[in-house]
Amino acid sequence: MSWMEAFFDDVYLEFMQYYRGEEASRAEAVFVAKALGVRPGVRVLDVACGHGRHMAYMPRDTVVGIDINLSYLKVAKKHGDVVQADVRSLPFRRGAFHGAYIMHSTFGMFGDEVDMEILTWLSGVVKQGGRLVIDVANKDKVEGVYASLGDMWNFWISAGPFRVLSTAHYNPVASRIRETRLIYKGGRLLGERVLELRLYGLGELKLMLSSVGFVIENVYGDFDGQAYSKSSDRLIVVAVKTGGVPKSLKQAMDWADL
Repeated sequence: MSWMEAFFDDVYLEFMQYYRGEEASRAEAVFVAKALGVRPGVRVLDVACGHGRHMAYMPRDTVVGIDINLSYLKVAKKHGDVVQADVRSLPFRRGAFHGAYIMHSTFGMFGDEVDMEILTWLSGVVKQGGRLVIDVANKDKVEGVYASLGDMWNFWISAGPFRVLSTAHYNPVASRIRETRLIYKGGRLLGERVLELRLYGLGELKLMLSSVGFVIENVYGDFDGQAYSKSSDRLIVVAVKTGGVPKSLKQAMDWADL
């Protein structure tokens, strides 16, 4: 079992109801809808939609969610159309969507090579002029913590009845962070979970996106629209599809024409 299969379980699902509950999820969805220009007749893709945390607050019939976790999709299905599939190989035709979004550091869970593959597929399924929102942890802030505290530090996360003790290990050479989380609910230890992420800086995202035909249009540090800075918690980019996938990458991908 991979760390992702172990991490995204029923405990995580319940924890998220408190950690990023209705207020936060609604605010994030409103931000995404505005950034992508969602309106009647527009269809966008929620990449790794999970239980539909954002779909629940998007305009009805505008979002298609994709995830590999069937139990999560059963929840997400209440909020719109869903597809069970691996986000590393999107089962949609070219130009099927007016836009797409990838939230909560999903981009970074698979590593450089696969993340680049995901962007390549997205470049195919997003129409020319469409937009892509990517939300990741702010690498600059993490590296600031690393500079102050070293390659390991501890912190608590509180959410409703949950208390989570996280021990973070950061490798600045590989730009990878690994968190080991001890999860308590009501004072009782539920178990240990591990989270691994490849962190990307703004320059890296700009280069990766440009190589598949996207240009970064705006950069934010939070979902309230505040400007991005090195101390921001998040790095949120809004990119517009201005070009096609280079021939060399096209030849590596076999687009489904459904």
